[in-house]
Amino acid sequence: MRAFPYHLLLSLGGLLLLGLYGERLGFFPGWGVALGLGLYGALALYALRFGRAHALFLLGLLSPLWPPLAFLVPLLLGARFVRGLSERAQGAFYGWALVWPALALLLVWHVFPTLYAFYLSFLDRVNFLRPAAFAGLKNYRILLEDPLFWRALGNTFWYVVFTVPTGLLLATFVAILLNTQVAFQGLYRTLFFLPYITALTAAAAVWRWIYHPEFGFLNWLLHTPGLDWLNTPTGVFALLLRPLGMELQGFLAGPSLAFVAVMVMSVWHFLGYQVVILLAGLQAIPREYYEAAELDGASFFQKHRLITWPLLSPTTFFLFTLGLIGAFQVFTQVYVLTPTGGVLQDTLTLAFYLYNKGFRDSDFSYASAIAMVTFLVILVLTLVQRRVLERRVNYEI
Repeated sequence: MRAFPYHLLLSLGGLLLLGLYGERLGFFPGWGVALGLGLYGALALYALRFGRAHALFLLGLLSPLWPPLAFLVPLLLGARFVRGLSERAQGAFYGWALVWPALALLLVWHVFPTLYAFYLSFLDRVNFLRPAAFAGLKNYRILLEDPLFWRALGNTFWYVVFTVPTGLLLATFVAILLNTQVAFQGLYRTLFFLPYITALTAAAAVWRWIYHPEFGFLNWLLHTPGLDWLNTPTGVFALLLRPLGMELQGFLAGPSLAFVAVMVMSVWHFLGYQVVILLAGLQAIPREYYEAAELDGASFFQKHRLITWPLLSPTTFFLFTLGLIGAFQVFTQVYVLTPTGGVLQDTLTLAFYLYNKGFRDSDFSYASAIAMVTFLVILVLTLVQRRVLERRVNYEI
């Protein structure tokens, strides 16, 4: 007779525990809890084939009275009965027992909210104050015709194009410099990492003072008093080409000066994190490669183009992927520096627009539709990036 799958009953109990608490909070349907109890009861009855003592598993059916029983009963009893089984069965049970606390947090804060948001996107104007009717694809149809959504998508596109490659190239250059033998090397590394460990809200508030049109440090440094960096909606391409007699309009005008100011602050804040990751990658490259290149007469730029960049490709690919995902979710610095989304919504991003719809307009169904479309865009771009760039990554050193 095959061994009873104690780890399966344990996992079912963990899901039942989360479902019971979700039902009490109003986020999980009662029929889902009933289904979970039915499956748990069926599996507990099946356990009777392996001994009468296994009837104690049925105590888990009392979990509607006290939800932790759904997990504690299979955990404690399973630890008792699993001792006589094979090493593989014991490993499966104890492995799931140890992983469930972390898995529960992942389910509660990431997976379940994502599924719930997907469900809300099919309802009509959810505000949690009144019952919402099923609306089908109505929110997605409105989304495709919403000019503010396309404005936010275009702004987010510019943010990705400007900040991800710029930040990665700048971080690579700084990491190469910090990887050399220079005096006060540890101090320099600390100084570059300090902005990243600073709270993003506090850092953005400081940069808002830096960009102040009258009292800001940047205008004092550039001798441009009165220039309102955060309230200038004109595109940077239009500003640069205007002296040449070229007038650009719309998307071709590029991101506004205000949005570029936000981008500069973002690159500065996340530079330290990228530098630390790149330094770890640089230190994994054997020094013998550089010594051999020097004997062959390679210059500084040739060594880094032919050795550093190819062997650093796994690290840069990792940072590029994280940077792309993070750039599509930019919110905090935009909200602090330009609370209204810019003069002409020129700093409005997808995450900021989602926030406005959900928490300002109390339309959580439409906000959920924006979240689902954003998720889909990030997923598609990440898969395309993997298919195009990963083939050029060199994992062998």
